[in-house]
Amino acid sequence: MTPPETDPGWTVVAEMKVTDAAAVEVLWHPTKRVHLKPFLGRSAGLAEAAQLLGIKKTAMSYWVERLRRVGLIRPVGPQRRGRQLVPCYRCVADRLRVALADAPLSSYEGVFDDVDARWHPQTRQALARSLARQAPHLDLSIESRGGEIAAELMPRVESADDYIYFRGRLWLDDAQRERLRGELDALWNRYVALSEPGARHRPTLVHLVAVPETRR
Repeated sequence: MTPPETDPGWTVVAEMKVTDAAAVEVLWHPTKRVHLKPFLGRSAGLAEAAQLLGIKKTAMSYWVERLRRVGLIRPVGPQRRGRQLVPCYRCVADRLRVALADAPLSSYEGVFDDVDARWHPQTRQALARSLARQAPHLDLSIESRGGEIAAELMPRVESADDYIYFRGRLWLDDAQRERLRGELDALWNRYVALSEPGARHRPTLVHLVAVPETRR
């Protein structure tokens, strides 16, 4: 059902749990939910939204109507853009939440691909710059492991690391694994409390992963 053109009774909420199947389907697919971008935390008209996403107005018109139909955006009334009054829309909440169990993805691995889309490029760029700074002290070690070529960075001499980058496998019992996770959580929380943007503080990217390796 298409919402009315104007509804003075509604207000944007800070957070909303989305359960409607049609809305969930849009939100779980990055190529679909990107069309919500112009309306999250702000209002936008059709032409403005199309320009922001780099698509044609006809395509944006389709997505405005679709987002309205599934209840993710609503009209906020005409707003002045230059000399014109333009119909504008806004997302019904500043933050939307969708149950993981409702994810229509072929694999849960896709969830992490989606979440990592923001951080992975930044991390790779930061690691590359750090690697360049340490290049005089590092070698690339190449050998055969299990019939495959394996490459690994090896230090020439003991030196202060510009970054920490560990990947490995630990064999732990349940109690040890829980203790490791608790210690990593505590470490993260301790440094979150110290984190404060400012001239004396450098931004540092941190990625902690500790997960049981299972086949199912």
